[in-house]
Amino acid sequence: MMRIALFGAGRMAASFAELVQSLEDVEICAVVSLTAPDWIGTITYFENIEQLQQLEELPNLLLDFSLPDGTAMAAEWCGQQRVPLLSGVTGLEQQHRQALDQAALTTPVMWSPNLSLGVNLLASLLKQTTAALPADTLIHVSDVHHQHKKDAPSGTALMLGEVIAAARSEGRQPEYSSVREGEVIGQHEITLEWAGERISLAHEALDRSVFARGALSAARWLVGQAAGRYTADDWLTGL
Repeated sequence: MMRIALFGAGRMAASFAELVQSLEDVEICAVVSLTAPDWIGTITYFENIEQLQQLEELPNLLLDFSLPDGTAMAAEWCGQQRVPLLSGVTGLEQQHRQALDQAALTTPVMWSPNLSLGVNLLASLLKQTTAALPADTLIHVSDVHHQHKKDAPSGTALMLGEVIAAARSEGRQPEYSSVREGEVIGQHEITLEWAGERISLAHEALDRSVFARGALSAARWLVGQAAGRYTADDWLTGL
């Protein structure tokens, strides 16, 4: 039985909790959040991460769906307790990523701003494609999300942009555009154009459960890995 503690209790955590309800080999042993979510049922609730040590047994993995400062807090705790950390939080800055690096000295750590299998496969394809194109290729990343989403470009769009910049010899960033409308879960499209040709690569999330399923797949893979900092590429390679 894999015992997972959730750090954060928003929509992603709720979706993950719903997914694992029917599984016999995975359980949520605790939820850590400032307030108890209405979906928590009989799951143990803690207000702060240090209270996880009150459990009879530490979790096999901490799944982080909090906020950037929460990710740094989760990284410190996981590093101290040697509990694997999987984070899907967007908007991390240098100090938050440094906290993940520090935790990775003693425990396996994986971070991706989007944990869907499809988006990470898209990033892998984009890495291969971009590296083979002419240096003057014009690249545009667009994202469409629901009207309640505040950040623009999205964390996923920025992640794809980082993949593009890393694959280009000159390290040039793509152009971005964002639309916020209705209840769109998430659409990302990358257009690559050069002399007389154009390629479009795209992904659309049709259901929020895709993120939970991806997180579960990544969690299963991460548990049992040696201490270190892992990427979605490592996860996909290990499938």
